Amino acid sequence: MARRVFASLALLAACGGALAQADGAALFAAHCQACHQPGAVGAPGIAPPLVGNIGRHAANEEGRRYLMRVALTGMIGSITVDGVRYTGNMPSFAVALSDAELAAVLRHVLAGYEKVADLAWLTPEQLAATRQAGGSPNETHKMRGRLPAGG
Repeated sequence: MARRVFASLALLAACGGALAQADGAALFAAHCQACHQPGAVGAPGIAPPLVGNIGRHAANEEGRRYLMRVALTGMIGSITVDGVRYTGNMPSFAVALSDAELAAVLRHVLAGYEKVADLAWLTPEQLAATRQAGGSPNETHKMRGRLPAGG
């Protein structure tokens, strides 16, 4: 009996991880995919590709703050990604998505597309702290300009 209980708990734990990933994928499809496209490959001139570009920001604290701020505040201004210039307005998802949902979307993109293994820093609590710190889309754009080279 005890073996079946432990086996059931292990199965639930394994499914829970898969469901969290599926939630991030569903949220990406519902909120991000229209601009960033399936597979996060971007739409030239409209929205930059996330795949192949944002994983490097997860390597340091400043980049991590930037990733969370983009999701929370959005961003206005011109950026160049892979030699293509994008001038537009990334909307804020602070009202539409909770901290847990934003963490799930970021985890989906970083783990699924960018293969970032260390995501221990990406928690709803970190998103809440970043949300509480506030900021504007223009400030997030300036923050991007201060990221380490290659970011």
